[in-house]
Amino acid sequence: MTVHVVVAVSGGADSTALLVAFSEMKNFPIAAAHINHHLRGAESDDDEAFVRDLCARLDVPLDVADGTLDPVDVKRSGIEAAARDVRTRLLLDIKRKRNARFVATAHQMNDQAETVLMRLFTGGGIAGLRGIQRVRDDGFIRPFLDVTRKNIDAFLRERNITPRVDSSNADPRFLRNRIRMMLRDFDPSPIAAVAQQAQTLWRLVEREIDAIDVEITPDETRFIELPDDPLLRQALLHRHVRRLDPHSRDADLSRDLDSIKRTNITKSLELIRRKGDLILRRVPEPIEDYEFEIDAGQEIFIPNIAATFQIGANGGQPFQLPHGGKPHFTIRNRRNGDRFRPLGLGHEKKLKDFLINRKIPVEQRDRIPLLIWNGEIVWVAGVEISDSFKITDAEGDRYEAKLRM
Repeated sequence: MTVHVVVAVSGGADSTALLVAFSEMKNFPIAAAHINHHLRGAESDDDEAFVRDLCARLDVPLDVADGTLDPVDVKRSGIEAAARDVRTRLLLDIKRKRNARFVATAHQMNDQAETVLMRLFTGGGIAGLRGIQRVRDDGFIRPFLDVTRKNIDAFLRERNITPRVDSSNADPRFLRNRIRMMLRDFDPSPIAAVAQQAQTLWRLVEREIDAIDVEITPDETRFIELPDDPLLRQALLHRHVRRLDPHSRDADLSRDLDSIKRTNITKSLELIRRKGDLILRRVPEPIEDYEFEIDAGQEIFIPNIAATFQIGANGGQPFQLPHGGKPHFTIRNRRNGDRFRPLGLGHEKKLKDFLINRKIPVEQRDRIPLLIWNGEIVWVAGVEISDSFKITDAEGDRYEAKLRM
């Protein structure tokens, strides 16, 4: 059956009321969808059973989807964000399956007020103050944004319907729950009105930030210029945070951008200063330690950095071993405690300090291959040869090392 709207139903008061309200509309075909994340054991299964029974009584077709979370996603973005992403994807799948125009969720005025305060506390700027959108580009709609929680409770009491209660909504570890408790005795409408005002203002802000010069790649945004107005700066940054990390909801954008050298904005994004320009980029994935053995005349491929290392006699960085020294080497990335004798220096220094002095970006330092002989660093590949292995007039055996990326 073709339906107009898929109603997302968790079994809680808000979504239960939304489903009942839609079901009471005559000649308006709907379907329901329930996503079981299995986060609360038997309680989650009881929620699903409640939704199944409710839909059967209302004669509403129902799709139930398994929303089990991937631990990797939970570690990256937290339980709430991971569950939201899975839920969005599955609801859109059901919308397509049902050939529906919209997915309706039961966000209401109290949710809007809570969201505005959450974004305010976490530095969301004007963009964050927009709160929950009534209609999204992907087909999600929120018909209850003008309805309060008290209205919903009264609606259900009139129909003698007792919804499910999610025990996790009382967990103070979640910021939304703490804000919900704080707002319990307050009228949410003045705060929710701020979201409507911010949504109207945002259209004007977008015109301004559209004119700002930026360079965009799939992994970063380089801000060639920054507006003087702090609110416009936050709005510009917010746009590109969401472009690079659509999962982000709580980015801290309340920063003095002029003083930033390097700082994390979200778990997956950072701001860095490079050659005077401010750059927002994805945090580079840490590289695993690697170590290989190699003899003169051989070459090896280093998969960790997708590069080939070669020791031969033609081309590359020349170096000299003591005469008769066995030309057997180790190639690895850096380790804690590594020391290196830079060219022209009469003593060793910490490799970390050397790389800092040479202004090697921190994300590149663990990628650089080190050529090791008898426990000493011969060459910091692509950077510098050790003074202990430089070419001299003294008797010795000469080789050349080459790194091909």
